[in-house]
Amino acid sequence: MNATLPGAWRLYARVVAFVLAVLFAVGAAGHVVAQTLPWMLVLTPGFLLLTSVAVAVPSLATGGRRFALWAAGAYALTFAAEAVGVATGAVFGEYVYGPTLGWKAWDVPVIIAFNWVMVVNGAICLAGRILPSRADAGRRIALPLLAGAISAAFDWIMEPVAIRLDYWTWAGGNIPLQNYAAWFVLAAALAAFHPRQLQRTCELGTTGRLAGLYVVMQAAFFGAMRIVWHFQGS
Repeated sequence: MNATLPGAWRLYARVVAFVLAVLFAVGAAGHVVAQTLPWMLVLTPGFLLLTSVAVAVPSLATGGRRFALWAAGAYALTFAAEAVGVATGAVFGEYVYGPTLGWKAWDVPVIIAFNWVMVVNGAICLAGRILPSRADAGRRIALPLLAGAISAAFDWIMEPVAIRLDYWTWAGGNIPLQNYAAWFVLAAALAAFHPRQLQRTCELGTTGRLAGLYVVMQAAFFGAMRIVWHFQGS
C-alpha cells in the first residue's frame, strides 16, 4: 500500500479542497440569511454525504481494503453508540435527534456515523502532523490520544450550532461533560486501529491531508456561525 497519491489523485485532492472551501463559505453565508436558511437545512444531509464520499475516495484509493474495513467498522461502532445513546442516555447523555440530518434508523440519522468516520479520520491526520514523524511506541500511544482530543474539541465547537439548527437537542438544554468524554474515548479507540500508513504522512498530495482539511473546514464553518450569531446578539 502506498500513502502517496499519483499525479491525477494529487490534482483531485487539490480540486476537492478548493471546491469544499467554496461550498463551506457559501453555506456559512446561506445559514445566516433568514431567506436561505430553510434551503440550507434541507440540503444538509445530502451535502454531508457527498462531501464525505469526495474526501474518502483518496483514502480508499491508497488504503484499499484496510481503510475500507476500518471505515466500515468505525461506522458500525459509532452508529451503535449513537443508537444506544439515544435509547438510554448512557453514552453521551440524554438527547434526541431533530429532523435536520435526514432519514433515521433507531432514531439516529444514518448520516451521523458517516460524519463520525470523517471527523476521526481527519483528526488522525491532524494529530499526525503535530506529532514527530518517527514511528515508535510513544507516537503510537500519543497519536490516538491526540486524535481523541481533537475530535472532542471539534464537537465543542460544533455543539451550539448543531443545537440551534436542530441537529439534536439535549435534555434540560445543557450539554453534559459526559458527551465530550464519550467523543474522546470513541475517537481515541478508533484512531488506535486506523491503518498504519495513514498515521504517518499527511501532505497535500497524500491520502491524509484532504481528510484533515475537511475537519478544519467544518470546524471553521461552525466557528463562523458562533461568531456571527454572537455579534448579531442572537
